[in-house]
Amino acid sequence: MKTPKILFLFLVLILSSCSSDNSENPEDPTVPTSKYAMTAKIDGTLWEMNNPFNSNFATKPLFTYYPANEYIQLQGRKGLDEIVIYIKRSDLKIGTYPITPETYDASKTQIQFTFNSKPKKQYAAKGTLSITSIDLNTKIVAGTFSFNCVEEYSKPIGTDNPVTTQVTDGTFNYKYDVAY
Repeated sequence: MKTPKILFLFLVLILSSCSSDNSENPEDPTVPTSKYAMTAKIDGTLWEMNNPFNSNFATKPLFTYYPANEYIQLQGRKGLDEIVIYIKRSDLKIGTYPITPETYDASKTQIQFTFNSKPKKQYAAKGTLSITSIDLNTKIVAGTFSFNCVEEYSKPIGTDNPVTTQVTDGTFNYKYDVAY
C-alpha cells in the first residue's frame, strides 16, 4: 500500500510542476512578450492591461472617424476603464508623435482615455506617443506614451482647465492587422 501512495505523490508533484506558459514557442508573434500588451501609471498607480479579449491583438476601430484602413487601434482595458491609442497608418514608423486634444477628423495619431473613477470625463490634452519598434513581417508595433488629461477638452491646459489626471510610463506591444 505504501508504494501506490508514493507513486501517487510523485505523479502529483510532476503534474504540479508543469507550466502553462508560452515559453515553448517564444517566437510566436501572437503571444505578447510580457503578460500585458499595455501598461501605464495613472496618477502614480500601475495599470496592466490587455485588449477587451485579453490578448495583445489590435482591435478594429468602431467609429467611422477612425477608419480601419487609416488607423490601427490599440485598446488597453482594466475593468470599465480603458486607454485607446489610434495610430494613424501614415505614422506607423519609428518616431515620436504629439498627443493633443482629439479632433475626430482622421488627421493624426490620438489617444482616448476613459477613466470612470473620476466624477467627470477625462480628455487627453497634451503628451507624446513614441513608436520604438515595428516588425513588418510579424506585424508587431511597440512603444511608449504619456499624457495629461483635463475635464474640458475645448480649452488648453491652464488655471481654469488644470491637469486632472496624469498618465506616465506607458508602454504598448501589439500585433496589428490580425484576421478576426
